[in-house]
Amino acid sequence: MDLDSIREEASRYALTTKLLNLILDELKKALLANKNLILKANKEDTKLNKRQIKIEEMLKIIEIYRDSECELNDDERKIIFYKGDPYLTIHLCLQAVTQRIKILLVQDDFLIGVNEILLKIVENVLKEFKIFNLINVENYSSLELEKIKNDFDEIITIGDTTIYQVLKENESNVKYFPYNNIGLYCDSKDLLKLQDAIYIYATESDYEIEIYYEEKIDEVIDLINSDPLKDTAVLLTKSNKSKEEFEHKIKNKKIIVNENPFKNEVGKIYNYLK
Repeated sequence: MDLDSIREEASRYALTTKLLNLILDELKKALLANKNLILKANKEDTKLNKRQIKIEEMLKIIEIYRDSECELNDDERKIIFYKGDPYLTIHLCLQAVTQRIKILLVQDDFLIGVNEILLKIVENVLKEFKIFNLINVENYSSLELEKIKNDFDEIITIGDTTIYQVLKENESNVKYFPYNNIGLYCDSKDLLKLQDAIYIYATESDYEIEIYYEEKIDEVIDLINSDPLKDTAVLLTKSNKSKEEFEHKIKNKKIIVNENPFKNEVGKIYNYLK
């Protein structure tokens, strides 16, 4: 890791809404120009991870930030641990740009080929606008956290509960955000194949999923509600009573009943750097 780059102040750029929109336009052009390269990398990545990435979804994400108000932060630095979902990569990069926060993205090997290309595209576009040293990246296995943690204001973990549990035992400035962290309950034998399909897709996409086997739905509801590390509650049932109880009693989670929880490509997005 280049510690000098990490410790160097990020370039202080005067980001207006007009300039941001120009950056977004260039990012979209660069994504489209490199579409075949990204899809080729995705094909290689799927030898290990089965997740298929859509360029159209990436373009939609970029549009979310159009006309955003730009903030000025006092040279803040944040470390972000996440599994490497490319859609999250784009969100995090654009949040760093609009809030002028220097970030270190710490990823595992999930869709590593796609992420490498995306981060290079972002770096090249930002250079065109004289924005330097804003986004750095490191791998889970090679990060020497002890050497650099004092250079950062906050450590953020997205979706990876294992890393979060380890970090919070040793660090005081750790924040956690769920991202497609799923609790699933199925009370019908006829829907077990759907349960298995959801489980397989979740594990292949590196999402965390827990299947509950309790006999009473009230017990499952209590377990899901008491777990702050999950953001999605899925019920597979043929019982209208169970459906109504689940939808009425589950609190502060995305509720999905008898549907594909991955119908939307991207999970709930927060302002992770706020």
